[in-house]
Amino acid sequence: MKLTRIPNRALVTLLLAGLIPSAQAAGYCSLGAASEGIGTGDVTFSGASASDCFGVVGGNIAGSGTFNGATILNGMSWGDGWTYLDSTGAAGATFQGMTFTATATPGSSGSWTLAGIDANGAAAPLTLDLVVGLKAGNEYALWSFDNVVVDGSDGGVFNVAFTNNGGNHPALSHLIVFGRDSGGGSVSAIPEPDTYAMLLTGLGLVGFAARRKLR
Repeated sequence: MKLTRIPNRALVTLLLAGLIPSAQAAGYCSLGAASEGIGTGDVTFSGASASDCFGVVGGNIAGSGTFNGATILNGMSWGDGWTYLDSTGAAGATFQGMTFTATATPGSSGSWTLAGIDANGAAAPLTLDLVVGLKAGNEYALWSFDNVVVDGSDGGVFNVAFTNNGGNHPALSHLIVFGRDSGGGSVSAIPEPDTYAMLLTGLGLVGFAARRKLR
């Protein structure tokens, strides 16, 4: 069997390619791994961009049932404790004594609001972590906000940056909002231990290849 020697430069390229997620795979904006050009500025809340975002994911996301968004979020790197607040065109939920209603203008970009009615005299405003999901075409993406103040009359703007098979930005199907108590975890992705291990191994091999080249 004949072994082909891989040039050091080619070896370095292969190692780095193995460490960088595929551009087509959904990932976190904070790790530079989100797909289809989405960014934290595509959704704002009270004038501020999101702390992180994730996508783009094929399929649907909802308040319950097969596409239960809280279950999806609790399995991500943003921590757990998420609960459904409301979705445009669906019934809202009560959380921390406040019943929420989400609205959004039609189209692929526009404004959205998150209204809340104090249901039982609980103290307001509330400080929450929020996740806003945009479902458009056959995909969706998520934007997370850390420790934001919700006083019952808030909102921002949204932009569906991802495209459909025709290369167009699809109109919003629905906007969905999830929340949890602030301090429930980080809303920026933290690499898992095995990711650190892969990174260190790859960098070690890159260094080894570079040293061999200098000899």
